[in-house]
Order: sequence, then structure tokens, then C-alpha cells
Amino acid sequence: MSNRLIRPGLAICLVPAAALSMLAGTMAGASDPVARFSATATNVNPNNGDKSDTVRIDLLRWSTDAERDQLLSAFKDDRQFFDALGHEPSIGYIWTHASVGFSVRYAYRVLLPDGAERVVLATDKRLDSGGPGAWEATVQRSAHDYPFTVIELRMNGNAGEGKMSLAASVVVDADAKTIGLDHYAAAPVLLKGVKREAVAP
Repeated sequence: MSNRLIRPGLAICLVPAAALSMLAGTMAGASDPVARFSATATNVNPNNGDKSDTVRIDLLRWSTDAERDQLLSAFKDDRQFFDALGHEPSIGYIWTHASVGFSVRYAYRVLLPDGAERVVLATDKRLDSGGPGAWEATVQRSAHDYPFTVIELRMNGNAGEGKMSLAASVVVDADAKTIGLDHYAAAPVLLKGVKREAVAP
């Protein structure tokens, strides 16, 4: 079963109204996000005629320590980690201008000594896939051809930036007990103007 979701704006064209009503009733409350981020993609070509792409990330919950530890133990090679990631539950969604959404399989946050927040996300799909509007990186790509995508956001309050495994290597940060991007400071920014949006309490 695919973990890709039809973008909200397209769903009404593809799903009967009765089914949409049932889906809305099922998702109400139980699927309210605990965190939401918005950003503008940069250093990528959305390949849909636009010069930029908007990104929205909805997190339904954060990964537990047990889920984190299970994924870290699988990070011995790309394929093993990819397989483990695909077996994790969907705990959020990433929306771009592509015609599908991407399930978040890992979401973990770490507070940095300076008070900033580090948010690490992973999906078992590449964000440069997904049909019309799929991204093409315009910067030096990662030397690894990962079948998944890791996103790392660095937030100062409600604003920040984001970088991805499309243009950086993924490593285990033993001190923070999470995966992350190697040499984060040197990696190109792929998400600019990241904002933490308000969510229902």
C-alpha cells in the first residue's frame, strides 16, 4: 500500500463526497496536529513552472524513545534503515506542490544549549519524487542516493531554516540520540523562512 496521500486541494476530485464526509469525521480531533511548520523550498526546481514551492509539515505526534531507538539500531546501512522506516507508523504528513503528500515516519526534537530547537523528520520517500511538480535539486546533491528523505529544521522560537538529505549525508548523532545531517552548518539551505504555525490546543 502506498503511503502517499492526495493533496487536500485534489481530494474532492478523486474521492466521492460521502467518503470525504466519513473521512473528515474519522480524522477530526484524533488527527489534529501537535506541531505544524510552513516554509518555502529554495535551491530546488519544483519542475512545475514555478520558481519556488511551498511546504507544509503537519505532525500528529512525536516519535517515542522506543521508536527512535529501534530506528537507530537499524541504521547500519541505507537499505536496512529504509526497510525499518517503512514499517514505522505514519505520524504526520509533508505537503509540497507535487500531487501527493509524504508520510512522516520519524519526528524527534532536541533542545540545543543556546535554546534553539532541532527538529529531525524522516519519510520513507524521496521529496524529489511524487509525480507532477516533483523537485530537482539545483545544488550539489548528496553523494548518497538515499531512497528516503531526512529533514532537519533548526528553530529559534517560531522561525528557522531547514536542510535535507537531498544535499547532505545522514548520520547517527550518538550524543543527541537521533539521526541527523552530517556537517549541518555546511549543508545548503533547502527550506527557508520556516515558521512554526499555531495549532489547536
